Amino acid sequence: MIVVLDTNVWVSALEFGGTPDLAVVCALTLDQLAISQFIRSEIIRVLTVKFARDPAELEMQLDELLVEALWIKVTGEVRGICRDPKDDAILETAWKAKADYLVAGDRDLLSLDRFEKTLIVSPAAYLRLR
Repeated sequence: MIVVLDTNVWVSALEFGGTPDLAVVCALTLDQLAISQFIRSEIIRVLTVKFARDPAELEMQLDELLVEALWIKVTGEVRGICRDPKDDAILETAWKAKADYLVAGDRDLLSLDRFEKTLIVSPAAYLRLR
């Protein structure tokens, strides 16, 4: 299965652990993780601004985790779908990856339930579906 994790899931996993961390591990080991530069940049921005993480250290950590990830180029083709316009780039990542699941902690994304053929689920729901 192909899985995209939204920024919220990544931040929660890297900062707090728990269910989001289990979802990241599952996506990295049991499924094919798809990610875009947009999502990677957002992870770094949020963790450095809100949690004072060292950007260079964080980049190294992400590079190690994402070595086998499927990289998707986001070009702005998906617009006006989500209540939060920034989330359209995450939807585009999932759409272009032909993702089975978009795992999200973001209510704006979760409220959609589905985008094209991609189911949008919480980390806990993703783990149950695996």
